[in-house]
Amino acid sequence: MERASKELPLERALEALRGALTAEDALLFATTLILLRHEAEAERAYERGEQQPALDAWHTLTTQDFGRRRGQEMSEVIRSGLGKWESDHGKLSRLPNLAEIRGSQLAPLIECVAAAQDLAALFDRCLAEQTLAMGKGGYYNTPADIARLLIGLMEPRAGETIYDPACGSGGFLLRASEYVESPQGGIGPLALYGQDVSRTALQTAAINFAVHDLTAGLKGPASSLTQDLFPDEIFDVAVANPPFNLSRWDEDGRARYDHRWVYGVPPAGNANFAWVQHVLSKISPKGRAGLLLPTGAAFGAKSAERHIRAGLVESDVLSCVVELPAGLIPHVRNPVSLWLFSKSKKSHGRWGNNDRSRQYLLIDARDTALPLGRGRRTIPDEVRGRITETFAAWRGVQGTVPYEDVPGWCRSVSTKDIVDQGYDVLPSHYMGRVAAEVAQIDRVELVTHLTDELYKLFSKAHRLEGELRDLLDRL
Repeated sequence: MERASKELPLERALEALRGALTAEDALLFATTLILLRHEAEAERAYERGEQQPALDAWHTLTTQDFGRRRGQEMSEVIRSGLGKWESDHGKLSRLPNLAEIRGSQLAPLIECVAAAQDLAALFDRCLAEQTLAMGKGGYYNTPADIARLLIGLMEPRAGETIYDPACGSGGFLLRASEYVESPQGGIGPLALYGQDVSRTALQTAAINFAVHDLTAGLKGPASSLTQDLFPDEIFDVAVANPPFNLSRWDEDGRARYDHRWVYGVPPAGNANFAWVQHVLSKISPKGRAGLLLPTGAAFGAKSAERHIRAGLVESDVLSCVVELPAGLIPHVRNPVSLWLFSKSKKSHGRWGNNDRSRQYLLIDARDTALPLGRGRRTIPDEVRGRITETFAAWRGVQGTVPYEDVPGWCRSVSTKDIVDQGYDVLPSHYMGRVAAEVAQIDRVELVTHLTDELYKLFSKAHRLEGELRDLLDRL
């Protein structure tokens, strides 16, 4: 099979495996192929004259005719080609069972990977498809627009350390590295650290970093809440999108008297504020943190959660809450919020020129989403920019305009304001009755998004019609 001259759509390649592999296993096979090609190209570039197992395996896959053979032979070739990678990064614990799959069914996916112009971009598309396929089971990768928003608010800098205690496929850490390489973050290394409870997620993260030519300190599988594998380390930045409303997170009760619960013992039936306090325990005296939480955490009336919210406010570690639209995360109907924390809100280089001690910024961005297809919504670039600019102006970052409250969009409140509201920190509850003046989405842009989505459906329908005609012609 010669290398294809043009890219084959990922969706079409995956369609060839429908019925033969689950959607999850088909995507797992795709990401493994991407890793194999990446390692083969690295061997071609840097290891001339030495053994080149990945390059040999990739050559075998793309030149031999597997059409009449079983997929098990392909699986053995792939495993042999990735032996060196496994010795450096850990055994690939889970590869799909290809024993009963025909080689002809796997060929389109190999052609897709072989023809890809940008392996990292193709891997990102696989992760997006994985989220749509697996999200109904509670597992998903954080959408890139949300990850970029949170990282933009954190503003990681070259030379800093960043930590994600529920790193999943590594999306936050990857976006942080991209940010540091951009004009905003400067040029230089950013030390990446992550832990996760899922072995499969850690394997995906390791491949993700390899394909993007990054290194990261990954540990697990183990829950950061009950088994912190970075016990003596603190970081400049911590970010997380932890499992929402996780129950039975401390079944044996050993973590109930943990030193991390300085703002109150988290309820056994809900880990939201356990994650918050864990993250706060891991940042330096001038460190900062950001978490994605269900919006209900901002105003829930349960006494234990209200007590912890009170501790976060009274200790002045909370800096900002951003209320986001519903529908941003596949298969999650409820709206979500970003919570931003800082150990010091006084004027300093990592914060800004404004001393915001005992003050809190609330941003109501509920009405800012655009439809994205498949029932999903996204936050457009201009809204993400407005959120980050508002937070930067409130902190007094050099080069920003002076901060002002905007009715319906943002308000700076005091500790007393929040105490008077019973430690409710949901932004929309502080915007009054003034009509929201949220960012208005250009109607032309909205029509453009919808038109693009419609054209994609037309294209898919045309392709399916052609394939159906071919099948009918063979009858």
